[in-house]
Amino acid sequence: MKKLVIFGFDGTLADTAPGILYCFNTTAVAMGYEPVEHSALYGVIGVPLEYGFKTLFNMSDDEIEYAVKNYSKLYSQKGKEMFTVYDGIYDALRDLKKNGFKLAIATQKHRMFTTDMLENYDAADVFDAVCATDVGTNLTKSHLLLQACEQTGVSVEESVLVGDGTIEANGAEEIGMDFLAVLYGWGFRTKEETEKYKCSGTVAAPAEIVPRVLAL
Repeated sequence: MKKLVIFGFDGTLADTAPGILYCFNTTAVAMGYEPVEHSALYGVIGVPLEYGFKTLFNMSDDEIEYAVKNYSKLYSQKGKEMFTVYDGIYDALRDLKKNGFKLAIATQKHRMFTTDMLENYDAADVFDAVCATDVGTNLTKSHLLLQACEQTGVSVEESVLVGDGTIEANGAEEIGMDFLAVLYGWGFRTKEETEKYKCSGTVAAPAEIVPRVLAL
């Protein structure tokens, strides 16, 4: 039985797409680009911003440097408030706690934004560890997962990551951690998309998280 459940943030705990789309489009339009549709965010949320601006708008490296700075400013002012927690997440977290699991977050989102969002929804106290990036750091998902294990005193083998995309899948595989792929976020959309990765199972809705974890 597992002892630690680690969650990605974007697309797993919360739908942060509205704020992300606002910041991408506001930045790009100010630079002379056309805005993108909501559906364009599939596969872009949760990856480095540089990749997002290159993929969505085909910006040059010099443009991307400016765009990332402007996006970060917009996100700190407004974007971080434009999100909702997925229905059923609170129940899943409470049930996991009742079953004795430790809980953690591993996200490449900036720590300040992550903690602010958790506090806005009174969820900060639920987690035993929140592992995120800080200014001047560029930690990979696997580094963040190892941090979560270290901070909670639980081994990789006794832990599972719940996430919605390829970055989570690859990060878990790199260190030999079990991975549950969610299909309701902004990464994987079908079970077939997860088959090229080492997944221990898929989760179609937050209500499925607890039984999937208990089955590992």
